[in-house]
Amino acid sequence: MSEEKNERQELPQKTQKPKKTEKPEKETNERGKTTFGRFLRSYGYLFVTVIVMLVLFRGIFLLGFVTSGSMETTLPTHSVFLSWHLSYAVGDPVPERGDIVLFDSDELGETLVKRVVGLPGETVSFRDGQVLINGTALEETYLPVQGITYPQNEGDSFTVPGGCVFLMGDHRDDSLDSRFWQDPFVPASNIRSRALVDFSLWPGNTWLGVRRVG
Repeated sequence: MSEEKNERQELPQKTQKPKKTEKPEKETNERGKTTFGRFLRSYGYLFVTVIVMLVLFRGIFLLGFVTSGSMETTLPTHSVFLSWHLSYAVGDPVPERGDIVLFDSDELGETLVKRVVGLPGETVSFRDGQVLINGTALEETYLPVQGITYPQNEGDSFTVPGGCVFLMGDHRDDSLDSRFWQDPFVPASNIRSRALVDFSLWPGNTWLGVRRVG
């Protein structure tokens, strides 16, 4: 009996199975959540800023780039202007005389920028380089040079229909505008925004800096 006991005692003890280690996925998830939370706390304001800027520049403000000299010297070539969209979207769709507007040209298939000169019901004509509205000379202090506004043909006059405007560039001897288009009248519904501020930073421009233009 004693020998059997000794033999049993000499038998190797069963090793305990190692405990299953916890899967690291939970730790990773917890770390991920912690890292994401920290990221939001640190940089969440950037997302909010981007969203706000997108809303502002898609629904309220528009940026335009001046590619030609037709609006010199008010809007120098290669300058960028900030325009206000809601002024016509929620108010009177017909702009005021003198407004610089960004609009879609059906005739040219482009988005252009010009100044409003003639309003619905008015007759625009020309005499001695001046613009006449219903026969009265229009004072245009915004022009760099006075007395150089001429139509395509001598004696041309334009009576603006309802819901439309007559547009011209400030650089009158170098602007393709209502005086020369086949359809000289732009529907107010085609106007997208009114220019407010111009940023002219291109070396060699007629002026440099930031100016209010509307």
